Amino acid sequence: MVFRQPSRASTSRNRVITASAGTSTIYEDRTVRIDDQGVTIRLYYFPFVSKFVPYSQIESVDLGVMSWLSGRLRIWGTTDFSSWYSLDLSRPRKETAVVLTLAGHGSPSFSPKDADRVETEIRSRIGSHAAN
Repeated sequence: MVFRQPSRASTSRNRVITASAGTSTIYEDRTVRIDDQGVTIRLYYFPFVSKFVPYSQIESVDLGVMSWLSGRLRIWGTTDFSSWYSLDLSRPRKETAVVLTLAGHGSPSFSPKDADRVETEIRSRIGSHAAN
């Protein structure tokens, strides 16, 4: 079986969506890329495929404190089907996760290196997007 990354032009909510070329990177680390179009969560789907979320689909962004029983040991996937964690082998050494609430699509979660900055950057963009 051959796996390939879907087209960049994909817009279906059931498909993987990735950012288009020519966007300006605002923040980037091993788990996430934030640009002027939206948020790309790396290593979200099996096998190692990213998920792009445009700002227009993000209803809210929150920080969650991870304990050993609530997400810190969750390397990839979910236990309650309300949020999905992207693959992050270093998550057990982190304390904070970013949780996006999407319009009718669940809550992707990831643990960036600088969670406070990521939350601030996303919040400022979903606020400005709602104002337009």
